[in-house]
Amino acid sequence: MHAIPLAALAAALLPLPAPHQQAPEPDAAIVAYLEDRFAATGVPGAAYAVVDLDGGSRTYAWGEDGDGDPVDAGTAFLWGSVAKPVTATAAMTLVEDGRLDLDAPVTDYLPDFTLAGGANGITTRDLLEQTSGIPEGTGITDRFDHREDPFGDAVADLAGVEPLAEAGEAFEYASANYVVVGAVVEAASGMPYEEYLRAAVLEPLGMDGAVATEEAAESLPDGHTAAFGQAVPVPAYYDQTGPSYGYLGGTVTDLQRFAEAHLGNGLISPESLALMHTGAAEVNDTIDYGLGWRVDARNADLGTGTVWHTGAAPGFAAGVILLPEHGKALVVAQNRYAHFEGDALIGTMLGAARLLAGGEPDPIETGPLYPALLIGLGVLVLAALAAVVLTLVRIRRSRKPLRRKWTGAAGIAAWWALAALVAYTAWDLVPGLAPSATLFRLFAPDIAWLLTALAAAALLLAAARTWKTLLRRQKTTARESTT
Repeated sequence: MHAIPLAALAAALLPLPAPHQQAPEPDAAIVAYLEDRFAATGVPGAAYAVVDLDGGSRTYAWGEDGDGDPVDAGTAFLWGSVAKPVTATAAMTLVEDGRLDLDAPVTDYLPDFTLAGGANGITTRDLLEQTSGIPEGTGITDRFDHREDPFGDAVADLAGVEPLAEAGEAFEYASANYVVVGAVVEAASGMPYEEYLRAAVLEPLGMDGAVATEEAAESLPDGHTAAFGQAVPVPAYYDQTGPSYGYLGGTVTDLQRFAEAHLGNGLISPESLALMHTGAAEVNDTIDYGLGWRVDARNADLGTGTVWHTGAAPGFAAGVILLPEHGKALVVAQNRYAHFEGDALIGTMLGAARLLAGGEPDPIETGPLYPALLIGLGVLVLAALAAVVLTLVRIRRSRKPLRRKWTGAAGIAAWWALAALVAYTAWDLVPGLAPSATLFRLFAPDIAWLLTALAAAALLLAAARTWKTLLRRQKTTARESTT
């Protein structure tokens, strides 16, 4: 029998692509490209819109939501970090009203705000540009319990966090920055964040399907993560501070209206839009970060800059890509997200936006890391389990006593030390894959299962070796007592 390559097996298990939707000629290539990518990556459901201030905006839908209903323009998704430019927009409305100064210390609005060693003169601009020095993984995001003062609790819990750099010195992407912006918005407006967001941004733009409260999130259909290439349902999680950084949601029509506003169709002034869309902090050699937006020149050869943000929450992903000089944008929301699919997802959205700009999308490269991890961890788990079985078999057959008692104790200690090392090493990978163990299990469940199995197999092996050693010690003691 011939072995089936892992990639071929995964591809065979994915659903066959459905016929492409009928689309106006300007959108046909974009529709074909996106729907081919949705099919190839096993996306259960998605909605997207081609935004054109001159030619009108058009929405499209693909597949089913987590309840099994067809996705349409009214299907809600969580948007992940697309919440960040929405929060930045809310902050700019306060700036335009004279109630918020981007360059004033955050402590002017939040007197109790501090990090370990002080507030370091951090300003709201620093927070919006991700240059505050606050690191990722502070523990104040992705909190799924109910709190009476979620923003207040989050700000208070930053007091022991060590900054990575002085304010304004270096870019460090951290959702905690936008939680603090949410708290600043509350203080400057005198309103709960979600109420101000709705009054200042969502309602004026007609974003009527927006999900910005716990109650609204309860009606969301399930999203999906991925395990071994297959979509796995996950319930929609929600963090009360989430609308400021990663748990805002809504329909594709809501995203479309937000994109239209950032193409100059009202809400904030052209000067404020220009400020938000200007890269101020260097992310890498090709991308800068403005006020809530990534900014780059990837489509400069087609006559436009690119201002964009993508995001993910458990089970969902979304993106807004603006082509300001063309007066166009692309928005996408889908009900599948997994850690190792993130780069390909971003590439897909940016590729479709390049088609909209008049170019050809770059190839999507997934890389070998994910399959290598699956195979490597799988082999280690099987090897550890085989060692357990072999040890148990030898226990049945072995009649050898211990030559020296101290070697038995040393052997037991060595096996348990090795098991502890394997278990620790396995779970030490978690911080590199997600901010928390909970998100790790949601974003990469197959890797989490394999790491858990590896840790358990190592502990089983240590237990089996201990049992074997103790039995041999009993035989040694019995032999000595008869001599």
